[in-house]
Amino acid sequence: MDEYQLIQKLVNLVGEFRKNHTEEQFSIASFLAWTQGELEETASNTDLKITRFSLETELAAYIGRLGRYSNTYIKTALEGLPFSTDMEFAFTAILDGAGQVGKTDLIRLMAYDRSSGMGVIRRLLKKGIIEEFPNPQDKRGKLLRLTDLGRQSVQMAYRHAPKAAHLVSKNLSYKEKLQLLLLLKKLDDFHYPLYLAEKKGKELFE
Repeated sequence: MDEYQLIQKLVNLVGEFRKNHTEEQFSIASFLAWTQGELEETASNTDLKITRFSLETELAAYIGRLGRYSNTYIKTALEGLPFSTDMEFAFTAILDGAGQVGKTDLIRLMAYDRSSGMGVIRRLLKKGIIEEFPNPQDKRGKLLRLTDLGRQSVQMAYRHAPKAAHLVSKNLSYKEKLQLLLLLKKLDDFHYPLYLAEKKGKELFE
């Protein structure tokens, strides 16, 4: 688009804005705000490349894709270490920071479903990366902690995992990374209580 086409586009926008606003509403500030809204609406209606259904489903699709990209990068970065999946490393890293945690609490910290989380824990136990021991405050329960092998493995992983994390947001500026972090935290603040709640399945949508 050259400058003449841009000017014509602006003239058309001003005309459209004038039709729907009174003289008192006609100002540069209100025009720019209206234009931004028009651009956002146009983008939400036309830039649906994956699902082609709605803005919300498109967002969900991109978030899912980003998670898969991240998992692939982490698995590649951890090659040669005793972690078969990115979640095995993630569970181990949580234990490294927490010291000792119960199985259910560890799974909840990861916001993982119970059956898959128990599978990760069983594999880590079998590999000797973590161990379980009696809970001194609850004789019926057990806690998990890292073994010497687990501590050595997670320390080695820390040298490589940041490369994968950097790659995930590599093409964003520092300001964009902060903005994205705030949005992701806002989403997590909404979803984590739903994850912890007793309501499951279709009850979530009521």
